[in-house]
Amino acid sequence: MMFACVVILPAGCRTAPKAVPVVDSRVRRLAEDGREQYAEGDIERAIAKYQSALLRAWAMDDPTESGNAAYNLAACLTSDGRSDLARDWLADAHHELGRGGQSRGNAWLLQARIATEQRRFNDAAYCLDQSTCSAAPCDDGDAKCGCPTADGCRQCPLEGVPCIGAKIQAKRADEECQHEFQAQIHLARARLAAEQFDLSAAARHFACGCELAGDVCSHELHAELHDVAALIHVAKEEYIQAASHFDREARHLRLAGNYREIPGTLELAAAAYQQAGSPHQAAERWNRVARIWIGRGDAKKAWTFLRTASETVDLCMVDDTDSIRIRLSLVAREIESQLSRQPSPSGQNPVDDTEADIEIDVHDDHDQRLPVPLSGAGHVADDVDEPPIR
Repeated sequence: MMFACVVILPAGCRTAPKAVPVVDSRVRRLAEDGREQYAEGDIERAIAKYQSALLRAWAMDDPTESGNAAYNLAACLTSDGRSDLARDWLADAHHELGRGGQSRGNAWLLQARIATEQRRFNDAAYCLDQSTCSAAPCDDGDAKCGCPTADGCRQCPLEGVPCIGAKIQAKRADEECQHEFQAQIHLARARLAAEQFDLSAAARHFACGCELAGDVCSHELHAELHDVAALIHVAKEEYIQAASHFDREARHLRLAGNYREIPGTLELAAAAYQQAGSPHQAAERWNRVARIWIGRGDAKKAWTFLRTASETVDLCMVDDTDSIRIRLSLVAREIESQLSRQPSPSGQNPVDDTEADIEIDVHDDHDQRLPVPLSGAGHVADDVDEPPIR
């Protein structure tokens, strides 16, 4: 965030250097700690850090940092499923960011996301209109409404390019920030349209978002792009394409350092592969989810996904060269080891009664059993890494 400072000079005096606003190191450190905890998946610690940053900002009566902390709290609460409380904090974020003369564009986008998830589509459309008329978070001042518009995609006219190298670099960075914000608006509109099965509007806004995101170096933005693409394919019952986009979303989340969202994305990829009639691909993703949770120390949650992966493998033709059962067994051993270190209330080993299920025979032949018919049946022999966006 940048501060605008007005310096009043006495007539006839030499121009004095502009005063640089003081940025409180403690509130910024708390915010960075909160961002790190969120990315690692520890939502409660992230909330605690952002609450501390909020109180620090309140103590200083700093509207910008108060608004930022309130927005970050709302984002954490939304991710944790507490959307109603998140909406309260967003109301505070709107007020404080406005008091500080800062952009409220991201707050409107988050508010639109919550409204879309709650299927309050009219409210979501209103919030997106407000985000369109807000300044980009990288700018000072107000933006003119209409760029981008809800009816199409057009770029704002660029100002004259300066001649000095540093200014050219700053101008390019500002353009990238503008494009990222505009792309986020279009992707939010595409998501809203897809939720209402208006697939033509969804495709139009997605294409605009994709065009704007092309020159933006942001893994977070490209993860969102693939998430919206997957949603559109799901609405069209094109499950193999949706699964591919979920895979690519997970990759961009990892590159962005946003580890918290990866297991949920891989769950969606697994479900899409299952719907596409590719149980082997689904099992691979559920195995990765199990590994993530055992790596985070949650053996019980890991066990749930390992069982799902193992049951799904039973639907596949697995030959002796396929390592899936071996890799499932390795995860099972890690789960058993972790659970054995956790005393159960009865004093018994918590995995004794499931040990037979943990043992996975690599050489067993399994019948092809499909308990329910799967729509959009298809099969992909290998992982789909980087298919084109269609």
